[in-house]
Amino acid sequence: MKFLASVLDQMDLAFEHIGKGSVHDARFALMLTDNAVELAIHELANNKHAEMKAWPFREEKYPHKKELEEARGRVFEAKLKFAKLEGLVTEEQARTIALMHNFRNELYHVGLQHEAILPNLARFYFSMACGVLADYPIRYFSYWHDIQLPERSRRYFTSRGKHSPAEMGDFAKACRTMEAECGHKKAETIRTLADHMEHIISGSDTHLDIVAEGVYVGQQKTRDQATLDCQTWPLAFSIEGREFAKANGFRGKSMPELLEWLGTNYPLRFKKDPIPGWRKQVARLRSKGNPHTALENYVAFMEHTAQIREAFYESAAAAEAEIDRLIDMRRGK
Repeated sequence: MKFLASVLDQMDLAFEHIGKGSVHDARFALMLTDNAVELAIHELANNKHAEMKAWPFREEKYPHKKELEEARGRVFEAKLKFAKLEGLVTEEQARTIALMHNFRNELYHVGLQHEAILPNLARFYFSMACGVLADYPIRYFSYWHDIQLPERSRRYFTSRGKHSPAEMGDFAKACRTMEAECGHKKAETIRTLADHMEHIISGSDTHLDIVAEGVYVGQQKTRDQATLDCQTWPLAFSIEGREFAKANGFRGKSMPELLEWLGTNYPLRFKKDPIPGWRKQVARLRSKGNPHTALENYVAFMEHTAQIREAFYESAAAAEAEIDRLIDMRRGK
């Protein structure tokens, strides 16, 4: 009973923060929701362990003893794997929970992040978590006389004058009520992810234009060449790049020769201007009808392109800094 009340207490507080609508409130809502989910999947493992100890003959035939033992530890991924094996979450839900848990860790350890998508992300996670928790297996619950439940949880429990502070179905009913009232819209979540992805791509498009334009007359290059240069320039100064060149037959001596050789021979992730392909990914993301799939695609894009987007930004910043220096020099500063 104390466990159920604790989960409802956190979910109700998350619900309150979601209703306020600000980025800061969404940050707390997502962390509270994730904590409630983690509590639930950890308790699932503890309950299964107690069941196995009470009925040894079941333990002998149980096929997931190793996964159960790992789930009772501190590793979140092991708990989530066990919850999936026990049928509390689907494969799709498990992938989304894993992604949301990563977001939660970034928010907790790094501070405010993902501002553009956070309100919708928090509402999506909360809605999904309510659905998962509503199906949490409750075969019985125990309590003691004069049990003191968290204030927020009491509004969802209906004792109706009986000795028990709640009825068996109150927990699931509370979760489904919050899910219905949180107002999550699938299309809105997908649109928010696509809009932010498009914004990120537009920034990279501008940065690549600056790099291709160059600083001095005659320095202009194609966007494809600029894409190669943004990758080969830092590589040429790295231990990894130099060792690769040495091990694979580079015989040149100058930096321009090394840059050209790396552009031809090194397995660069992007061999040409990636922006057109990225814009097609946005269009595909907008066409998704499933927010779980949209979130997976969004995260995959952000992770896959992080390094090259940073390279575009740094190269553009260096070009603009040189332009500012030239302007100041001509002004006599």
